[in-house]
Amino acid sequence: MPIVNRIASLLLGLALLAAGLLAVVEAALVGLDRPALWVPRDDWYARLTTTGWRDSSVLFVAVVAGALGLLILLAQLRPWRPDRIATYPHADSADGAQDPSWYLQRRSVEHRLAAAAERVPGVRDAQAVVRGRPRRWRAAVKAAGDRETRPDVEQAVRAELERMSAPDTVRLGVSLTRIRRVT
Repeated sequence: MPIVNRIASLLLGLALLAAGLLAVVEAALVGLDRPALWVPRDDWYARLTTTGWRDSSVLFVAVVAGALGLLILLAQLRPWRPDRIATYPHADSADGAQDPSWYLQRRSVEHRLAAAAERVPGVRDAQAVVRGRPRRWRAAVKAAGDRETRPDVEQAVRAELERMSAPDTVRLGVSLTRIRRVT
């Protein structure tokens, strides 16, 4: 979502810049008693003064603007996966909260956990997902393999979490599906 926000902010900024430049040029033309270049002032003023609040175009614009605003609000309120996650706390801070010693990139953690699961013999096509908040997160690993290898996969993934200095409070879910044999 941060990329979408940046692109939307860039587009909005460019549109506002263009509108501002247009307003400056038009205002200068009005000050010089010149005819308008882009905005037909007489038509625009006449339409603005004669259009009432109950007009269908005003209602349509208001509904579209309200719906767009609601969609943006809902998209921002949705809990997104964190970009980075916290590791072991380094030391207690003055207010009693524990500060993490460093952060890891979520994608990197997911790739390492999937690779750790695939190192177990008989396990393949592993995928890991990290969810939660940056300081309270959980991991889920899904792979194809025999169900008897589940403890080995869990042990391998826990060992990888320990190597990454992940907190002991990280919840881990491991699910294995049967490998389909095509004959």
